[in-house]
Amino acid sequence: MLRVALLALLALAGPAGCSHDAAPAPAHPEEAPPPPLPPSSGTPVGYLLDNATTLSLREDQIQQLQAIDKSLSARDEEIDTQLRIIETPSEDPPPQKGQPMHLHNNAPGAQIKTTPDATKLHNARRDNDSDALRKAFAVLDPNQQASARKLLEDRGISPPGAAAKPDPRNDADGTPLQ
Repeated sequence: MLRVALLALLALAGPAGCSHDAAPAPAHPEEAPPPPLPPSSGTPVGYLLDNATTLSLREDQIQQLQAIDKSLSARDEEIDTQLRIIETPSEDPPPQKGQPMHLHNNAPGAQIKTTPDATKLHNARRDNDSDALRKAFAVLDPNQQASARKLLEDRGISPPGAAAKPDPRNDADGTPLQ
């Protein structure tokens, strides 16, 4: 009888009597939001399409932007293919016997030598992107244009009508201080 009463008392107390339920959940520090992903198509117009709900795009606008994006993506892919052929990293000659290996900067793009042809292709791609963005902004309403302008600027892309941002790279980056 005593056992039955004890079991009934434990059943009534249940999990409320456990000390781990009464403890507050540990506090977690606020984490910064993850960095933005590149647009799904790899183009600046793709950023606008990826944020269609934020920009409140209508279905007809989405279709027009998709057509602009598809055209831009095809033109950029041709240019990127040519750039991959032209801008191959320079190969180091094998070290001579007894000589240490040559050290060089392994940062992405650091070993690529730009040629005048590659510069023309980079300029053509930049012009394609600017032209496509002008067409995309013509599709947007004025309030959507303001939101799109901010969205692009937050990602380092110059929207139509804005002055091109200077290249933030510094030739001295990566050079040890003396």
